Amino acid sequence: MTLEVLTPDQYLMKRKDIAYVLLNTVTGGIGILANHGPLIAVLGEGTLKLQDGNNHVILLYVEGGFAEVKDNKVIILTPKAELAEHIDVKKWEAVRDEAAARLTRPGVLTDIEHTEKTLRRAEARLKTANLMGHVAPYEWET
Repeated sequence: MTLEVLTPDQYLMKRKDIAYVLLNTVTGGIGILANHGPLIAVLGEGTLKLQDGNNHVILLYVEGGFAEVKDNKVIILTPKAELAEHIDVKKWEAVRDEAAARLTRPGVLTDIEHTEKTLRRAEARLKTANLMGHVAPYEWET
């Protein structure tokens, strides 16, 4: 299958050798194999798992968005995406800790909704980074 991951800032990835995609949708995970029926899904913040034809697992963080599946092509449109190996773990641990502290002791000017979103996104990035090397390839019968 072909896979494209696009953000407003960049064309993060375009590959033609993808065998499996695990989408993290707002209603749960959806596995996509070749010849999957047409689908449009709303993505949640979290990990996008890809597997190429050589069974190499590729992990990306996506910050929500949409996925379209049609004619053996998966297109991911997301505000932000990052390969797991490029996630700055120390930076996102600091962001997570600061957001958690603000929610524990909110000040008068604390935007609770924004701070919760920041915490959720930091935790999702950290989870994606921590999955590297711990996710086995999907196996299917041929």
